[in-house]
Amino acid sequence: MKHGKILVADGDVATVQEIQAQLTRLGFEMLWAPNGREIIKSFILYMPDAVILRDSLPDFDGWETARLIRAISDTPIIFISDQSDRLLRNRALQLGDDLMSPPWQWERLPARLAALLKRSPGRISSLPHLYDDGYLIVDISGRVVTRDGKPVDLSNTEFKLLSCFVRHPNRALTYLEILQSVWGHGYLKAKSDVSQYVHYLRQKIEIDPARPDYFRSVRGIGYLFESRV
Repeated sequence: MKHGKILVADGDVATVQEIQAQLTRLGFEMLWAPNGREIIKSFILYMPDAVILRDSLPDFDGWETARLIRAISDTPIIFISDQSDRLLRNRALQLGDDLMSPPWQWERLPARLAALLKRSPGRISSLPHLYDDGYLIVDISGRVVTRDGKPVDLSNTEFKLLSCFVRHPNRALTYLEILQSVWGHGYLKAKSDVSQYVHYLRQKIEIDPARPDYFRSVRGIGYLFESRV
């Protein structure tokens, strides 16, 4: 009896075979994506219960792949890496949920996977993709932003930051949460980047940037997007 689907993204056949043997023991169906181009397609198509992801894929960076998955889902992610050090593990835990590295102990995979699945249901999130208060319209899927009926030209980083705020309205987001969501890391020494880009958004979107209505500072924490809907 199959208990669910696990998507494995790894170009090494021997490793994939080891993982498949363990997943079979646990009663899961394994889906395989040999490279980064296929994993996102497979993820959206099959909505797996968890992802086992190589940090370095033949055509794509595994870390970037994880960021793309995290943008739409809380599905557990276990990284696989041939390297093993503290910085790598910290990065894996920022973008995912676990890391397996040498010496390989594949027999421990079922227990680690089961623990993650118990903590997280791994469902596609229902985060909003459209914000419209009559003055500001943000179409995340179409990547269109208008202010008072006029298009707003945003850089890629500005749009990602705005999308992050729109998807979490009326909630104080910490610098760490914003950095991980927009820049893909959690180095607090870079929080000046967050402040700088919030400044850019205020200049382009607020009626009076000096007295912002949308992008509120929350002292000692980060920023809050105040929804008018």
